Amino acid sequence: MGLAVDAGIGDNAVGVAAHTIQPRVTMIAFIEGTLLSGGTEAVVAVGGFGLEVHVSALCAGDLPPCGQQVRLWTHAVIREDGWFLYGFLDPEERSMFRLLISVSGVGPKVAMGMLSRARAGDLARYLRTGDEKALGALPGIGKKSAARLVVELGQRVPQGGAVAGAGATASSLRPSGPMGEAMAVLGAMGLPAVAAEQALRRSREGNPDLEADLQAWIRAALKHI
Repeated sequence: MGLAVDAGIGDNAVGVAAHTIQPRVTMIAFIEGTLLSGGTEAVVAVGGFGLEVHVSALCAGDLPPCGQQVRLWTHAVIREDGWFLYGFLDPEERSMFRLLISVSGVGPKVAMGMLSRARAGDLARYLRTGDEKALGALPGIGKKSAARLVVELGQRVPQGGAVAGAGATASSLRPSGPMGEAMAVLGAMGLPAVAAEQALRRSREGNPDLEADLQAWIRAALKHI
């Protein structure tokens, strides 16, 4: 049986799903807090704690500036030598990470290396089309590993690119209605999607009058950027 808990801590939130059936372990679904330091070993302040989260090089480049809010979807790995938290800016990247580590011989380090060189959508295309050359060029993946990845994972990546059975993707979780329209406008202004969504969500807190006014959404969001 499983217990799913969404616990708020101060102005930040940690989503926790606890599983009692082995080999599943307690897992932090996501963390949301202030980014204290970037890089591939990012530190996020959440409820008085500083959590170290391992992210891919591409993800590190997409993180907001230090001092700003960030949400990272996470995957926890508990081993005898420690507890490691891997972070992703969207559920699609995390789903690809989980898909990769389901293959024998591909551990978290190799999977993160792959995601440091190629986006989740690119990896999905390589797997779906059987592009062993592109896969084999990624760090930690040789010719044999590339062939095994295609055989084991190729059919699990549908034409849309999302990972089969991996849950919702980033696009399915994006805001809709006026908030979604405001997010699109902010994106057209050059603001990264993650930063735009964070600014819009902060704008909505305690301000229900925004719900039907697109211009108000945009003005409020710009104050949080």
